[in-house]
Amino acid sequence: MAGPVAASPLRVHAGLGQNPVVDWLRVIWPDAALQGEAEMAGDQVVAVDELNRRPSSCPFLFVWDGHQFAFVADFGGVGGLGYLVAPGQYARPDSTEYLRIPKIQPIDGQYILNAMTPLEEITYFDEAKLIAVDHPQGTQVHPNEMMAIQAPPPEFKIFCVQQTINPRKAVDHLKHDVTDQILRADRRYAGATAPDPRFIGYAKPHFVQLDFGDQLSKLDDKMQLVLFLEGWVEYGYSSTNFAASQAQLSLKAPSIDVWRDGRWVELFHEVGYPAGLNHTMTLDLSGKVLPRDHKIRVSSNMELYCDRMYIGACDPTPPIHIKEVAAVHADLHFRGYPREYSPDGRQPNLYDYGNMDRSVSWKLMSGHYIRFGDVLPLVETTDDCFVIMGHGEELTLRFNVVDFGPIPQGYERTFVLKADSYCKDMDLYTATPDTVAPLPFHEMSGYPYGPEEHYPDTAKTRVYRKTYNTRIIRGR
Repeated sequence: MAGPVAASPLRVHAGLGQNPVVDWLRVIWPDAALQGEAEMAGDQVVAVDELNRRPSSCPFLFVWDGHQFAFVADFGGVGGLGYLVAPGQYARPDSTEYLRIPKIQPIDGQYILNAMTPLEEITYFDEAKLIAVDHPQGTQVHPNEMMAIQAPPPEFKIFCVQQTINPRKAVDHLKHDVTDQILRADRRYAGATAPDPRFIGYAKPHFVQLDFGDQLSKLDDKMQLVLFLEGWVEYGYSSTNFAASQAQLSLKAPSIDVWRDGRWVELFHEVGYPAGLNHTMTLDLSGKVLPRDHKIRVSSNMELYCDRMYIGACDPTPPIHIKEVAAVHADLHFRGYPREYSPDGRQPNLYDYGNMDRSVSWKLMSGHYIRFGDVLPLVETTDDCFVIMGHGEELTLRFNVVDFGPIPQGYERTFVLKADSYCKDMDLYTATPDTVAPLPFHEMSGYPYGPEEHYPDTAKTRVYRKTYNTRIIRGR
C-alpha cells in the first residue's frame, strides 16, 4: 500500500512455521529506540508498548571509597557531540571538565578510577589527570564548573570556601517553603515540580527563591562570593528538542535574579546548569551581588532538581597547593552494564558497580574503536588521540599515591578528576548518530563541522590510528 494517505498496517503478522514461540523479538521504534522482547508465545495478538527508559547519558565514574567501587557522577556531558538544541542548531561541545571526588581511598598504594560507558553511546577520551588540592582544615574546595549556556565555558579555578552562607528561608514558585530541602545534600529536592509529560527534560517554569537576610552585608568586602547549586538535571535528547520546537517550546537554562529597589533585576540570563547526576554548579557572584541584597532567585523550565544551595565566601587568593598527577596505568576492556538502584526510593537512580549485566539491547555505532589493552599513551595529554570506547566498556586508571606527596600539617586533601573527553549518543536527531566518524578534534568550529574542516592528519595521528584505532565494529 502506498500513497499520501496510506499507512502500513498497525498489526504485524509474522509466520512462525512449526515454532510455538518467538525466541527473540527486536523492535526499533520510530524514534530509533531499540527494544528486545523474549519468549513470546505464538498464535495470539500481542501488544508491544515502547518502554520509557534512558538510552543515553555520559560516561560514569566509579572510585574505590574503602568499601566498594562507588558511583561518583556522570561526566563529559559538556562535551556532547552533535546535540540538537533546535532544528539546524547544535550545542557547541566543551571537552574539558573538572569533577570533584568526595571520597576516595587507595588500594595497594594506588588510587583506582573506573570510567565506564554503560548506555547507548560512545566516548572519545583524550586526557585524564588526578589533581590533589591541599587546603586548610575546615575549608572546602570546589572546581569552577557548570554546563555553560549563555556564558563562556568556565576557566579552571579552585574555589576555597572559608564560610558557608545558608539562606535563612527558601520558597519555590508554588510559595512552598523548601528551606529544609536545600540546606543539606540529602536527595530531597526543590526545583521542578511539574515535568512536561510530552518532552523529557522539560518542565513548567519554576524557581527557587533564596532569602539570605542581612548576612551578605556582614561579610568582608574582599571575599569572593560564589553561588553553589548541588543537584541533578534530567537531560532532554536531540529528538526531544526537535519535537518541543514544533510545540514552540525551548529549554531555558537557569537565570539568576536579585530583588533590588522593589523589583527583580536579572544578573545572569540562562547562564548554565549542573551538568548531570551528582553535580555542583558554581557561579561567581562577585561584583554582581551587593552587600545590601537579600533575595536571589534561580528560575528555569528544565527538569532541574536542587539538593543544596548556598553562597560560599571564598578567599580570592587561597592558601592552597595544587598538584596534577598523570596515571601510571590505563587499560581498556569490556566490563558490562551496572544496574540502577535507588538507596532511598527517590530519583535519580544511582548505579551499582557490584551488580553488572553482561548484555543489554543497545544499538552499536559502526566504525573504528580502540583495541583493548594498554592505552596509557592515549590519556597522557590532550592531542586528539582518543580512547574510543563503546557501551559496556571500561577504562581503568591507576595513580600512585606516593606521586602526590605528603599532606602539609594543618591541611586536608580533596581530589579532582581532570577529564578531557567527548561523547556522542545514537538519538535519531543527533548529528551522525550511527557512526564513530567523523572524529572530533579540539580545533573544530563545532560538531558537526563542514567539509572544509578535517580531523588532523599528522605523523602522530597516523601512528595512533594504525596502532590503536584497529577494532572494527559493524553497527546493528
